Amino acid sequence: MALETEAEIRALLVELTGYGKPIESTTSVNLDVKIDGDDAYEFLEIIHKRFKTRFETLDWHMYFHDEPACGPFSQLKIFGYKENRRSLTFGKLLEAVQRGEWFED
Repeated sequence: MALETEAEIRALLVELTGYGKPIESTTSVNLDVKIDGDDAYEFLEIIHKRFKTRFETLDWHMYFHDEPACGPFSQLKIFGYKENRRSLTFGKLLEAVQRGEWFED
């Protein structure tokens, strides 16, 4: 994949989230950067439009919440509740862009 494409996607992610740490291939877009809900949808929609990457097969709820991601159950994490969302790494996202579509391992 062209380094320009990787840099463009990284810059877009930082622009949308304000994430201040380095984004590596192992960085989790959803769990580390914490992009979720409408912001995640907007991010993937921009990638789709810019790079023609198809995300029809992405199981949204395996990676992201719907908006709003708050409510009475969102506070359970203060009591030790852990979610079972899968990590969507930056490297996996780049590979999907390269392939032109989302894929599961």
